[in-house]
Amino acid sequence: MFERFTRGARAAVVTAAGQARALGHSHVGTEHLLLGVVGDTGSPTQRALGRLGLDQPRVQDAVRRLRPEAGADLDPDALRSIGIDLSAVRARVEETFGPGALDRGRPGTGHVPFSPRSKRVLELALREARRRRDGSIGGEHLVLGILRDGGGLAAVILAEAGIDRAGLERELAAPDPGRADAG
Repeated sequence: MFERFTRGARAAVVTAAGQARALGHSHVGTEHLLLGVVGDTGSPTQRALGRLGLDQPRVQDAVRRLRPEAGADLDPDALRSIGIDLSAVRARVEETFGPGALDRGRPGTGHVPFSPRSKRVLELALREARRRRDGSIGGEHLVLGILRDGGGLAAVILAEAGIDRAGLERELAAPDPGRADAG
């Protein structure tokens, strides 16, 4: 399927994986796909989302608010007060599964898998490209796939920004002042 992705859409997917790693998340979620699209500076989809009020800093803030870093909410003192010693748990896990077993999916540790919902969004992006009779899958199809799925953090972020399918479709069809052939 990736052979049908535009260069920008491929870059968005690669960026999504990098964002998941950088944020210490264990998988690539729809929110990371959205980060990849809004991070594709100068793309028609990035500009359309920007005109609708959604830019990279706003998406990053929403991701941090809605999905904090893994383990950020664990308070070692509070857990110790109920008899849980995090260092003992870590030692036992590493004894059983090997050193660094709890670090998988953290920055710099390699591959971060796509969530089932993100995989579904990628499939829906293909369907959106077919529906629109487009020859390739671009960032706009990724966002339309997110909206078509309707779940996940990216859909929440888009809804919070007041972006729905009809509004995005209208903005994508409008003349784009950022395009070289726009005027």
